Amino acid sequence: MKICLTGGTGFLGRKISDFFTKNGFVVENITRADLNADISKMANKIEGSDMIINLAGASILNKWTSEYKKEIYNSRINSTRKLVEAIKMVKGKPSIVLSASAVGIYDTFEVHDEFSDHYSGDFLAKVCKDWEAAIAPVHHEGIRLAIIRLGVVLDRNNGALAKMILPFKLGAGAIIGDGFQPFPFIHIEDLLSAIWYIYKNPKSKGIYNMVAPEMVSNREFSKLLGKKLKRPVFLKVGVKLLSLLQGEGSTVLSQGQKVIPKRLKELDFPFQFPTADAALTDLLD
Repeated sequence: MKICLTGGTGFLGRKISDFFTKNGFVVENITRADLNADISKMANKIEGSDMIINLAGASILNKWTSEYKKEIYNSRINSTRKLVEAIKMVKGKPSIVLSASAVGIYDTFEVHDEFSDHYSGDFLAKVCKDWEAAIAPVHHEGIRLAIIRLGVVLDRNNGALAKMILPFKLGAGAIIGDGFQPFPFIHIEDLLSAIWYIYKNPKSKGIYNMVAPEMVSNREFSKLLGKKLKRPVFLKVGVKLLSLLQGEGSTVLSQGQKVIPKRLKELDFPFQFPTADAALTDLLD
């Protein structure tokens, strides 16, 4: 069995590649060069694959200059459009395409399951909406399409948590703003298992919120992280300072969405780490 993967050099891409390799799959990486080359070359790579996972996109954690915002947008939407054109060209089409999005599509006022249409009007939400729209045409090719709206993926050595550990260990861990903004998260192992679960269930398609069942705030998560690392957490980073450092991208940290994984629960997906305490205990102890 073969899967094709865009964004394979990133943190999630590497984890997904390792996971599927261990489960007996051949993983074919669609590189940035492939996405920028003639579409027929990408189609040759895709030919005969059982699954395509689309993760390609520049990090949203860097400072959002006007030029970098273009990179965030184009690296997702333009590359996804090219991917769709390549899929249309192949004869041996994949049975499923799984494409990334983010819970940042939602507004910060409501509680959101996958059927919510209360979307934010900011830049990140536009990226998510256009990203999802770009991959949608594969559905017309008779291919099962699943879109995963990602929360903060927790891993000890990668991503947001990895960047938090050192300052928290040094006693410099801080709550962002007033700390009451939601912090939607999912343990990396639950994410990998959920992707596998969706792949193995032929009726699974559409939108899936990739978050743990428990909703916690930034304050609660930060305090819990400090407790696990046996360090006090009493500092705060003001929103204005964060905005100076990160630009418009500071909203990724200073705002959050209340999100529930309704459709995963309807599938009876067995979360191993349904709470922040369970996730951090596993990752840090």
